[in-house]
Amino acid sequence: MKNFYSICVILLLSGILISPRNIIAQEALSLSDCIEYALQQNISIRQNKLDIDQKQSELLQSKAAMLPSINGYINQGLSFGNSLDYTTYEYVKDRTNSNYFQLSSNFTVFNGFNLQNRVKSSQYALQSSNWTHEDIKDQVAMNVALAYLQILLNIEQLKLAEEQIDLTKGLLERIKILVDVGQETKSKELELKAELANNEVSHIEAKNNLEQSYLQLKQILNWEISKPIKINTYDINLVTGGDYDRIDIETVINNNVAELPKVKKAKSDLASTQFYYKSVQAMKYPSLELQSSMGTRYSSLINPLTGQKDPYIDQLDNNLGQYLTFGLQIPLFNNLRNSGAAQIAQLNIKNAELAYLDTEVQSKNVMYETYFLMINAGKKYEAAIKSQEAQRLLFDQSTLMYKEGMLNFYEWQSSRNNLSQAETSLLSAKYDYLYRIKVFDYYRGVPLSL
Repeated sequence: MKNFYSICVILLLSGILISPRNIIAQEALSLSDCIEYALQQNISIRQNKLDIDQKQSELLQSKAAMLPSINGYINQGLSFGNSLDYTTYEYVKDRTNSNYFQLSSNFTVFNGFNLQNRVKSSQYALQSSNWTHEDIKDQVAMNVALAYLQILLNIEQLKLAEEQIDLTKGLLERIKILVDVGQETKSKELELKAELANNEVSHIEAKNNLEQSYLQLKQILNWEISKPIKINTYDINLVTGGDYDRIDIETVINNNVAELPKVKKAKSDLASTQFYYKSVQAMKYPSLELQSSMGTRYSSLINPLTGQKDPYIDQLDNNLGQYLTFGLQIPLFNNLRNSGAAQIAQLNIKNAELAYLDTEVQSKNVMYETYFLMINAGKKYEAAIKSQEAQRLLFDQSTLMYKEGMLNFYEWQSSRNNLSQAETSLLSAKYDYLYRIKVFDYYRGVPLSL
């Protein structure tokens, strides 16, 4: 299953990816624009990227440990009085100027596969960090989607509040005309003015909620608070039931739970601890090393055989020597360091196994919960549609009766409040159902779209 980040960056409308600079310059942002911007600006993602870089460096070091080591050494000596001339191995009493050059190499031939297992452990540790990175991106994308849908919900609720004001104003203008001609009482006009004031309060609350939701999106995007932001609006038509009623949740879970980033992370952590344990166990076995070296010397003393100082290059050539050795190290007793390290590594394996099992179980539970929340949200949405339709018919009838004087203001107001609550509940149910669908789609690998 593709991870949620790959799903989210599919553009919903335009089909073109843009940079953060272009995003900021845009008049309105799509959901994919917001997700892309958040993924580039989120601090947790950037911190995790540093952890990935660190794990890559550790992997490189573990691989490099399998290579031979090569070192050079140069010595410049100046001695006075009695000293040993290493070119003749005789003691002389004179001022001596000497040089020594050496090139050495060390290579581990076999150490119980300690180095190889450390490389594999580091590889899985890097995989774990990468899956953590993907999981963080998924969560950020989810949070952006939730904040984005909250704005869309608040935009529609603000429109409802505006429609309520327009409706009350229309009735108020009609009542004013009737009052002026003596066909209605002044009390009806005052009642509608009070109702208009209540509608304006509701409008202010809806506007504040919208501003608050924009602020929340800015915080998730790490957007400059003082800088305005605007999003695209969509005509969202949800159909309840359909394919979701025919889904076998057990099949969905069995096919997709292992593909979740957090589950893959736990699995990589387990593999890393297992190979680390193998590398620690290898320290109990003998290790074979190959060592080689070559070196030469120069001395400023006079050669007693020739009575002259040998030329510099000749001395270096004549004194050149090489050696090659194999060393076998057998661990007999090391203050229980190897045994203690193996026990700790084994405990880490057991802990990683439990963490993997817990992550898998928790992920399955979340998928179950997500499915049932979606189904229940769909049922709630269906009920909200029926309630809104019924309240709309009742309100239309009440308005007609109120205009004809067959219904008093408080009865009409009660009908209107019931319709307003039904419409608000319908909007909340619609966007809650939509969000539940998107969360469930994430778990079954369905591309995000609005």
